[in-house]
Amino acid sequence: MTTTTAAQYRCGVEGRRAAVETSATVNGIDFLEVSPDQKTLAVTFLHDFGLAALTVANVVIEGGVRITPVRVLTVASAGHLLTVTVDRAGDYSSYTLRLRRSDADDSPPADFDPQLSSVEFSFKASCLDDFDCRSDVECPPAVLPEPELDYLAKDYASFRRLMLDRLALLVPSWRERNPADAHVALVELLAYVGDHLSYFQDSVATEAYLGTARRRMSLRRHARLLDYDAHAGCNARS
Repeated sequence: MTTTTAAQYRCGVEGRRAAVETSATVNGIDFLEVSPDQKTLAVTFLHDFGLAALTVANVVIEGGVRITPVRVLTVASAGHLLTVTVDRAGDYSSYTLRLRRSDADDSPPADFDPQLSSVEFSFKASCLDDFDCRSDVECPPAVLPEPELDYLAKDYASFRRLMLDRLALLVPSWRERNPADAHVALVELLAYVGDHLSYFQDSVATEAYLGTARRRMSLRRHARLLDYDAHAGCNARS
């Protein structure tokens, strides 16, 4: 024997439910079950009267965000149970099953309590995931070996030696050191650019402070920050 589980949504207004349950003239929704295929809704009522007169026009599914509208295909009643079949399963948002008199009249049918004529539910109640998204399998990137670099290289000679040592490790068969070689010329060109940028960094850090500045223009700018106007100076003359 195969058994299936379904999520139940019981009415949240217990006082209202108790009053309707003891009534002999008013019916209302007790709870709703969602089938595993998410296309069949089993709506259980407090009483069995009035269900045989319900048709597809009397049941409407409202709500939804990504999948909407959800249309009712068939309605079948048996005792306290009303089986509603829909055209497709909804998304993870909340939906509302509501009873109405007809397509033109949204008021509850006769003999049905206005508050217990609708119930909020979710098609994904039996799903393990609470979010409507694909679970990402996070694969960490492959850890590559870190190159052994001398981060203290600051001038042309150290940059050139650093790049040649790295090339010797990556391309062991290349051992050319002739300055006329294209690869060596490219290494020396990059070393020159690195040396120029390194000098620029040191110069900026030096001129940024009054105690270490070496250019007269830098000293004048530092003096202006303190409301002093330093003279531009002049060349020696006789």
